[in-house]
Order: sequence, then structure tokens, then C-alpha cells
Amino acid sequence: MFKKSVMAFACTGLVLSAANAFAAPSSTATIETTLNQAVALVKVAEAGEKVNINTATAEQLAAALRGVGLARAEAIVKLREELGRFTDVEQLLQVRGLGPKVLNDNRDKITL
Repeated sequence: MFKKSVMAFACTGLVLSAANAFAAPSSTATIETTLNQAVALVKVAEAGEKVNINTATAEQLAAALRGVGLARAEAIVKLREELGRFTDVEQLLQVRGLGPKVLNDNRDKITL
């Protein structure tokens, strides 16, 4: 059952990075922490809450934004680090592969 739960999270595309933590866990606490983080990400995605692009992790961005997978979310975090912080949502258009359609689809979910 535990293995099926892990696969269910991985298949959603919301918590792909969490699957690596389950592959060779170092302790029960690590498993519990990763599972709690995964559940929190799913709740954010389901609730449709806004995501702060200046503070969110790549996993949170990928979970909250339509059309943004983990790789693109990591690119958003990298750009944020280069800029220091985002001052305008339009700066997301500097991320390769994130065009006006993806930005417009997510405007109501993004906060600074």
C-alpha cells in the first residue's frame, strides 16, 4: 500500500522530486517529512490558493501553476535568484518556455 501511495503522488506530476526521497530513505522521519510536504503541495494545488513567486519553492510553483512543471518551476526560481526578487509578474516571460498563454492562465494564482 505504501508503494502504491508513493506511485500515486509521482503520477500526479506534482511531487516528482519526492519520489527520490522514498527510493532510499535514511529514516522514518525523512519519509514522514517528505510525505507531509507532498500532502501540503496537493492541498495547495486543490485549493487554488495564490502562490508567491518570490518565496515559493520549485515544488510549490509546479503544484500551483497550470502548465508549469518542475523543470520550468526550477527555472523560475533560478531567475528569481538572478534578479534578487520579482518586481513584476511580467518578468516570468523571461523564463524559457513560459509564454504569454501560460502567464495569462495563471495570473489569478500569482502574487508577489
